[in-house]
Amino acid sequence: MSFTRRDLFRTAGIAGAGFLLAACGTSAPASAPVAGAGTSAARRGGVLRAVFTGGGAGESLDPYAGGSPIDFVRHDVLFDSLFTLDNAEVVPGLALAAEPAPDGRSFVLRLREGVRWHDGSTFTAQDVAYSFRYMNAPERAYPSQLGSFVDSAAVRVRDPLTLEVPTKQALGDPALFLAAFPAKMVKDGATSFTAATAVGTGAYRVTAFEAGREARLARFDGYWGGAAPADELVLLSLTDPQAKVNTVLTGQSDFAGDIPFTTAKTGVANADLEIRTAGENNRTAFGFVLNPALKPFDDPRVRKAVRLAIDRQALVDTILLGYGSVGNDLLCAGAKYFAAKEPLARDLDKARGLVREAGAEGAEVTIRTAEYEIGYNASTQLLAEQLKAIGLVVKPQIVGPAEFFRPEAVAAAHGVSFSSGAVPLAVMYGRLTGFPGLAFPDERLKTAFGTAIASTDEGVRAQAWAEVQDVMFDRGNTIVWGQADVLSLARKSVAGITVRDQAKYPYLGKAGLA
Repeated sequence: MSFTRRDLFRTAGIAGAGFLLAACGTSAPASAPVAGAGTSAARRGGVLRAVFTGGGAGESLDPYAGGSPIDFVRHDVLFDSLFTLDNAEVVPGLALAAEPAPDGRSFVLRLREGVRWHDGSTFTAQDVAYSFRYMNAPERAYPSQLGSFVDSAAVRVRDPLTLEVPTKQALGDPALFLAAFPAKMVKDGATSFTAATAVGTGAYRVTAFEAGREARLARFDGYWGGAAPADELVLLSLTDPQAKVNTVLTGQSDFAGDIPFTTAKTGVANADLEIRTAGENNRTAFGFVLNPALKPFDDPRVRKAVRLAIDRQALVDTILLGYGSVGNDLLCAGAKYFAAKEPLARDLDKARGLVREAGAEGAEVTIRTAEYEIGYNASTQLLAEQLKAIGLVVKPQIVGPAEFFRPEAVAAAHGVSFSSGAVPLAVMYGRLTGFPGLAFPDERLKTAFGTAIASTDEGVRAQAWAEVQDVMFDRGNTIVWGQADVLSLARKSVAGITVRDQAKYPYLGKAGLA
C-alpha cells in the first residue's frame, strides 16, 4: 500500500509552529473547555466565518490536490463522498449500499437517487466511474488510497444508479474503505477546478477562492441532504496557530479550529467566546513510531524498554498542558474495535534490565521530528531526557514540516514523532504497513490484518482486530504516550459543528449561527 505525505496530513493534521506561544490580548482565568458544537441549533441565514490552518499557495479546489486542514474542510462541503463516518459508524452519502461479493473481490455500489450537481445536472453512475479513474490517475498530486484496494480501471456501470467495482484484495466491508479514504465525487469529465469551474454535489458551492487567503462559499439550495443553515461560509487560511486565535478575538472570524493548548490554559476575557473540546472519543494520539528494521529497535526487548521508561503523565502535563490523558501505545482510540488496554506503568529497573539483555546500553538513536503538530519537537526532546535513565542516547533530528515525512529520511531514522486521530483501524494499520520505517513486519499481525479487512462476519472481524492490537501491545513499534484534546475557539452563537472524519477537520455543512 502506498502512503503519501497527504495521507499523513489527513491522519494527524498540521497545526503549525509556535508550541509555547501565549495567547495575546487580555486573558482571563481559564475554565474547562465546553464539550460539543454549541448549545443551540443553527438558524437559517447569516455568514459563518471560520479559520483553519492553511497550506499557502499549495491550496486547491481540486479534492485530490492540496493537503492542509483548510483544504480538507473546504472539500468536505463542496464535494460529497459515497459514504461518511459518524461516531466510527459508516453512514450512507451519495451511495446507499456497497454489497460485497461472497469472495470479497468485488462489490455492487448502489447510488442515491435525485442528487444534483451545483450546475443542476443529475448525478449518475458515470460520474462515479469517472471519479474512481480521476482519483487514482498517476498525474494526481495526492491520489486516493482507494487505489490500493479498488481496481478503478475495471469499474463497470450497470445502470444510472448501479456500478460493479472489482477490488484488488478481499474487502468484507467496502463501505468502510469508501468512507475512510478520500473518495470525493467529481463530475464526469471534470479537469478544471477554479472558482468558476469547480462543480460538486455538496452543501455549498464556491463563489470566490484565493489560495492561502480565503474561500467564499454560497449555500446550495438544491442539496440532497437539506439546505445548509448559513447563507455563506467564509473560510480563512492562516499558518500560525496564534494568528488563528486572534481572528476570533478581534472579530474577524467566528470559529478557529485546532487552537493551541496555551490558549485554553490562559483563557479569553470575552463573555461571548468559549473554548470547546471535541470530546474524549475525538482526541489525537501523540507518540512515536520506532523503526524495527534498525538496531536497537529490531529487538523487541528494547522496544518494550522504551515503553516502560517513558513518563506518560509528565508528557501529558508538559506537552498537552493537561488537556488529555495518558495513552496505551495503541493508535485509533475512540474508533470501533479499539482495545482499551491499561497503559504500562513506568518501571525503570525493568527497562534498564531489558536494555542490558539486548546489549543496547549506550546505543545512539535518532528520532526524526518537526513541528508538524504542536508539541512534536518538545515531546521528542523530553523523550530524549527520559531515555537517558535506561542507557539510550536519543538525538532529536529536527527538520521542517515540508521535509518531515520524506520516505528515505524516515527509513533512515530510528524513530519518528507521530500522531493520529480516531480513524478506523483499517486506515491506520493499512497506512503503517505500507511505509518504510513505520511498518512492523510480523506474520501474526499480517494474517490478522488480512482477516480483519476481508471478513464479512462481525465476530470474526472483531476478533481479528483484537489479535492485531494484542501483537502491537506485546511487541509492536508504536509508542502512544498521550491522547490530546482537540480544542477550538468559537463565539457562543456558533452551532452545528460536526465531526465526521476527524475533529481537526470538522464538517460545516450543518453549521451556522444560533
